[in-house]
Amino acid sequence: MPLSTTDELRDQLLAAGILSSAQMEALESEVRNESTDLEAIVRKWHILGDVQLCAMRGLRAGVPYCSIPDFIPCLQNAELLSEELARRHTMFPLFCVDDVITLVMEDPNDLSGIDQVRRLTKREVDVCLSSHGEILGLIERAYGARSYLQQSSSVLESLESIQLEGADGEDGRPVIRLVDELINEAARQRASDIHVEPGERELRVRIRVDGMLREVAAPPLGLHKAIVSRIKVLARRDISKTRSPQDGAFHHRSAETEVVIRVSVLPSVFGEAVVLRLLRNESESISLPELGMGPAMLERFRAVVASSYGMMLASGPTGSGKSTTLYAAMKTIASPQKNIVAIEDPVEYRTSLIRQVQVNPEAKLTFSSGLRSVLRQDPDVIMVGEIRDSETAQISIQAALTGHLVLSTVHTNDSIGAIARLRDLGLAEYLISASLVAVLAQRLCRRICPDCQEPETPPPYLLRALGLDPENLGFQPMRGKGCRRCVGTGYVGRIGLFEFFELTEEYGEMIVRCEPSEAIRAKARNAGMRFLIDDGVDKVAQGMTTVEEVTRVAGRR
Repeated sequence: MPLSTTDELRDQLLAAGILSSAQMEALESEVRNESTDLEAIVRKWHILGDVQLCAMRGLRAGVPYCSIPDFIPCLQNAELLSEELARRHTMFPLFCVDDVITLVMEDPNDLSGIDQVRRLTKREVDVCLSSHGEILGLIERAYGARSYLQQSSSVLESLESIQLEGADGEDGRPVIRLVDELINEAARQRASDIHVEPGERELRVRIRVDGMLREVAAPPLGLHKAIVSRIKVLARRDISKTRSPQDGAFHHRSAETEVVIRVSVLPSVFGEAVVLRLLRNESESISLPELGMGPAMLERFRAVVASSYGMMLASGPTGSGKSTTLYAAMKTIASPQKNIVAIEDPVEYRTSLIRQVQVNPEAKLTFSSGLRSVLRQDPDVIMVGEIRDSETAQISIQAALTGHLVLSTVHTNDSIGAIARLRDLGLAEYLISASLVAVLAQRLCRRICPDCQEPETPPPYLLRALGLDPENLGFQPMRGKGCRRCVGTGYVGRIGLFEFFELTEEYGEMIVRCEPSEAIRAKARNAGMRFLIDDGVDKVAQGMTTVEEVTRVAGRR
């Protein structure tokens, strides 16, 4: 950093009151000792993060700062620059309006990169500034899906000859390759869902990775109908029906993996929107310790799962990993001496250790009717995919009271809230008290990327939201700076946050007396029960996730 730039940053920090004169002298001494620049020392001492430093750099350069997540950039602009050029200069053409390109850059003084864009595009260039991680993530999103977009031109050339009825025939081969490449690319990025959404002027494709939607480059809007028709053919749906929702499923095999894909087609204003859910058969590789429970909680949870009777519930919103946890639990107790039967809608994991039953309303096989039949199959352990109605709840309770271990899920915000949910379903308090053994509440939060992990200084308001003292933390929070592995997000994979509520005799008496959930929650807190936020703070202290992520997933105290 040139001396004048260092002086400008020094003046900014002092004028904003971020540093005192004494603190600035200490920083400048560090700069001289390490022969580096002031910005590097400010970052090293965690005085400011990349975003704040980037915004201040923009003020010094007279260039506007752009927070990329606040925009929906045109990913098709990747065609204007080569990937090698974008990566070398850490830049990307955000927008192109009236022959003027808005170029987002890490270094707005990189005149070589700006001149190359002008020469290649023959357009004027407006420059804005963003952080390295945000631009890198944008580059990964725009260029990461190029393999499947390479099919687009050949599809467009033959689009006129593609009949909807022939989407799986000879004339439909370009569309077949395009859809296959889209699914392969999503699987490569560990996506759980693919969203194909038509708009008024363009097609939008997003994938959900680690619970967060991420936009990827999309084919032209003209290919939308052909893509939807191909997906319907794979899912054995009626391609002539375009005004009513349709659901289906199919298997997809690639060189790397095989996935089961659930399809949901929903008519929208601009055409049919399609969501593909990618289900991998990962249950064999998931074990309880890998879920992220602490040693003490894990030991208590194992003891409950090893019980011979009673009901154990997993609670949380959709997509919080409840089924994965139950399958990992059943794996620990599965043996030739135990008859384990699961009834689900749908069967997400397939395993030879458990007899699995798929709910089929058309055949009058519902959770309640299926559960009655399962009870005649001499089960030791029953897994019910979800307790969603009064009849299923009543049968599950009776099964738990008659010598069966029942595992199931409910949609509640926390573990103790499951009691109120069972009351809402019409269960008597004495039945809940007699049958319910424990409730495990969980959420999934993103893990910090190990390749770009670095210390951070979270905003004080986020620390206070978790009940922490910003002045006396006792540990160093970490974050992911953003790299190619994490696509600039700073996160790779997810880990669970858990709270485990075991019903004792005292809690059972409170339930029978119809005491409210808040009274039970206060009693549990006084008894030392650890809640979701407590587990989240532990994982922040261990460097597994960030303060921001725990606040997003688990809320505030």
